[in-house]
Amino acid sequence: MKRDFLGDSCDAVKRLWQQVFAEWAPLYAEPRFIPCEVQDDFTRLTGIPFLTDRHPPGYSILNDPDTGIRLPDAKDQREGQRHIRVATIVDQLRNRGPRCVVTFDLSHDRRRELKHDSQRQVKLRCLAEEGIPAFYYVSHAPFLFAFPDSDSLRELQDRLLRAGIPADRIEATTGDS
Repeated sequence: MKRDFLGDSCDAVKRLWQQVFAEWAPLYAEPRFIPCEVQDDFTRLTGIPFLTDRHPPGYSILNDPDTGIRLPDAKDQREGQRHIRVATIVDQLRNRGPRCVVTFDLSHDRRRELKHDSQRQVKLRCLAEEGIPAFYYVSHAPFLFAFPDSDSLRELQDRLLRAGIPADRIEATTGDS
């Protein structure tokens, strides 16, 4: 996250996620995506502390790359402050034990014929092939929600709907694309 983007409407959505997750599995931000000099302001604005080894047993991770998730078959699979790979999200779920991994995903590979929704479906299907249930919150600030099991997905999806998120903003895997 660049300081220039701090306080944009995407951060308001992150604050909503923090509130929805608070009693279920508190959200902690993955620090590698947010420069040290912005971290205190980020936490003050969103209410989301940074992930350390000291977190409650039931917790969730927020990945907040500048751009989002690379397509699984993209030639460039580098990660950094701008991008994360699907494989990293799978690894976080399997090896770090969160109830959910939420990832900001504004990325869209313009060199592909696939439209935004089709690219989201590719990522969802890749996760499904790994046994990872997931869905997207689709808006101007899209987020991928990935889970270790289907029960956790249903629990959080119910929480989001009770919080007032319209059901048509939640996009699951479809058979086409």
